[in-house]
Amino acid sequence: EGDRQLEKIATQMKIDVELVGVESGLTVQRIQDETKLETEKLREQSVADSNVEVAKAKAEVDVIYADGHLESAKNIAKAEKVAFEAEGISAPLNRKQNDHITFIHKLRAQQALAENDKVVITGTGGGNVANALLQADAALKESYSQQYTVDDHKSREAILTELAIASGKGDVRILVGSCAKSAVDKSVTD
Repeated sequence: EGDRQLEKIATQMKIDVELVGVESGLTVQRIQDETKLETEKLREQSVADSNVEVAKAKAEVDVIYADGHLESAKNIAKAEKVAFEAEGISAPLNRKQNDHITFIHKLRAQQALAENDKVVITGTGGGNVANALLQADAALKESYSQQYTVDDHKSREAILTELAIASGKGDVRILVGSCAKSAVDKSVTD
């Protein structure tokens, strides 16, 4: 009976040890499952919190970007207004400058024509008078070039001027030879 008792105790002990092992395994499994569950919860919460923070940061960046874009648009509008006002102020000045430059180009073109001995230009308003003056100038030029010096060109101009005034077209301007060139040069530099 003592063997039976020992066998019974050994069996009971074996059952108790297995029961403790199973309970320990279950406890360990439960702890691992709870740990895993808690870890998952924390990870999910961290992801959710980080997504919220990222969304907040993006919203702040969007607000800052929008404010910057608005400020930039305001500054561009101000700059365009200033440029528009400056163009309005400078337009008449630019027009005067362009008119002056055009006038200078016309004078240079007239100077080039005046220096060309083969070109004769007469106006449409006083064509007959201008032709008569040119004929008289040609006649005087030929006779004066044979008889008089350069200083005598003034008297040739005086004769032509008197002829122009006598014809009733006193607004004709006659410049002969080097006098014409110096008068045009003076007009261009003024």
